[in-house]
Amino acid sequence: MKNHGSKRNRRDIIRFATLTGLLTFVPISTDLYLPAIPMMTAELGSTISQSQLTLSLFMLGVACGQVIFGPLSDQFGRLPVIRLGTLTFVGFSLLSSLAWNIEYMWLARVAQGAAAASGAVISRALIRDRYEGNRAAQMMALTGAAMASVPLVAPSLGAYITVEFGWRFTFVAQSLFAVLVYLGLSSLQTKPSRPTSDIKTKLTLGDIAVSFKDCLSNPKFLGYQVAGTLSFCGLFIYLSTVSFFLTDVFRVPTQFFGLAFAMTVVGFVIGSLLSSRLVMKWGQDKTLHRGTFVCVLTNSAVLLLTLYLPSSTVGFAILSILFFFGIGLISANASMGAVSLYPHKAGAASAVYGCIHSLSSATMGAIAGLLYAGRLLEPVSLMLLCSVGALFGSALIHRSRHHAI
Repeated sequence: MKNHGSKRNRRDIIRFATLTGLLTFVPISTDLYLPAIPMMTAELGSTISQSQLTLSLFMLGVACGQVIFGPLSDQFGRLPVIRLGTLTFVGFSLLSSLAWNIEYMWLARVAQGAAAASGAVISRALIRDRYEGNRAAQMMALTGAAMASVPLVAPSLGAYITVEFGWRFTFVAQSLFAVLVYLGLSSLQTKPSRPTSDIKTKLTLGDIAVSFKDCLSNPKFLGYQVAGTLSFCGLFIYLSTVSFFLTDVFRVPTQFFGLAFAMTVVGFVIGSLLSSRLVMKWGQDKTLHRGTFVCVLTNSAVLLLTLYLPSSTVGFAILSILFFFGIGLISANASMGAVSLYPHKAGAASAVYGCIHSLSSATMGAIAGLLYAGRLLEPVSLMLLCSVGALFGSALIHRSRHHAI
């Protein structure tokens, strides 16, 4: 009996690690690669804005991939589709390491992003399949906190790999990570997401369009979408410019980039862990709402700091930690709140949420790259604008709940 319990605990640990690994496909593809961007820029003979575009194009791929993998997992089952997606991610990560010019890298990153999307969209659906309501948001927050260990270590690891072996090996490392996740997929035994009799023989663009229409015509889904998407847009603006402004504004050498970045990500870890507790006390909507307030307040303070004390490294670091903390309170509650509204087509709802989430992030990241002028004013102003938009999304959730009552 004791041995049986031990085996079950071991399987639960492997399942949790695998779900976290799937969620990690997207962040590891950005965070491990961030310190390599300056070296890649020099070797491929590109400009800063052209190299930054590889981040936005990757997110464009993530957006498109979620529209494909989410509905497919509803139709054919989570496990077969995620196995295909994981193997595809391994392949395109290796192909990205072979880039000989920036145009090749653009194409490779779009394809890699589409494959990485399988992990993000299906892991959300898997959590929704297994858990309900606030408990689903709690599990999403816990896996999100575990996932945040990647931003804590990936930039430092990426900087080490870049300095010792070259920027191309950061992509080789991404493929090796995905191989490990693939080995754990057998632990994700799932029930069919829909009754067999309901499964269609062919998935059409019309089906996908209907999913978008159904979700986006629901005011509460729209509120979760706006709050989760715009808060992450603020974070992605930070990610898109951090490798440049740490050097340009704060004179942080490349070898210390990982440590400087990890300090801010600690805020996300704490926020996610605290969210996993607060959501059972406050509920996901109130926890999310307070997270949006944190983001607005901290970004307002950063803007003031930028205008009056632009080289205050300590002040910027503290406020960045608080901003990431706010994102930690929002992220899991927004995604699970949206997906939980459609329990019978969680893959499709996850695809709609994730597609808009990623497409918006790619757009804002590209805008941040184009506007970046070697200072903090432009990215910080955009981050504040996104945070105010996220607060509006939270207000929409609150209004929709009261109208429903």
